[in-house]
Amino acid sequence: MAGVDPLNITDHFLQFIHYTGSSKARRAFLQLLWLLGIWLIWSERNNRVFKNVETPILQLLEKLKFHSLWWLKANNAKFVYGLQRWWSDPLICLGID
Repeated sequence: MAGVDPLNITDHFLQFIHYTGSSKARRAFLQLLWLLGIWLIWSERNNRVFKNVETPILQLLEKLKFHSLWWLKANNAKFVYGLQRWWSDPLICLGID
């Protein structure tokens, strides 16, 4: 996929997972990030439209990191890594290189 229709979110998702490689674990993790990113963008859009509040891009990135860690810990009781390690190298924390 060289390019996608900017108005078709399905095309964006398919392009994103196409570049993740063949590892099932890597694909699942990147799908989680993609979906979380879309959710955060939608939430930010709502804050800007309805509350007239704008979050800086770096703070949105931090939210992505926090929420992805929380989602993983909620679904995997054995996930032992903390925030600092998660931020520095999430793929190693997941056992994905």
